[in-house]
Amino acid sequence: MKPMNFCTKPVAIFACVLGTTGALKATATVVASATSTNATVRSQLTLSQTSHNSQVAQGLAGQCRVSAKSIFVYRERSTANPIRALEANERVSLAEVSGREGWIAISSPVRGFVETRDLTRCSRGEAPTRPLNLCRQVTYRGMEGLAIRERPESNSLRMGGVFYSQRVTLSNPPEFRQDAQGREWARLAAPMDGWISNGFPAVGDLNLEACD
Repeated sequence: MKPMNFCTKPVAIFACVLGTTGALKATATVVASATSTNATVRSQLTLSQTSHNSQVAQGLAGQCRVSAKSIFVYRERSTANPIRALEANERVSLAEVSGREGWIAISSPVRGFVETRDLTRCSRGEAPTRPLNLCRQVTYRGMEGLAIRERPESNSLRMGGVFYSQRVTLSNPPEFRQDAQGREWARLAAPMDGWISNGFPAVGDLNLEACD
């Protein structure tokens, strides 16, 4: 005896079609629902990741670091173009999320790049905006001393002078200029407002050092 196929009769065919259509609709609804859910999850993950990356970027920018030894700040991620020297234990502020090729950008005390291996973390809770050590001691031994000038130029008006082992105070925040010869000028707040030559950082020839 052959099994009965209800879909061969007209009424049964109509019922079968309705049943098949209903199943297809149900399947389509499930697929659409799953697709929508997956899209929502992906969107939430993307937004979460973007938010996380944004928080990381904001958290690292401006962090405080300390130079582990006397080092140079460079114009690029290369030792070819030094801008100025940093004393040991001098604080800097990071200017990018993470370094590249062993270098990282800083925004203070001057803008430039330093080698990441030469930096250590600041003390716990120490903010990068904490006042720097603005005291400098003259290391230049020339009998004529160092001139304090009105502007960061060798031919500018001489307003005074300092001699070996004397102490001066940098402007706050520190301000440095480099002339066409590569000489660095540092702005002073004391013993008077003016500019003093700090020598040629590119070759390690400095006239001032951080006070103890």
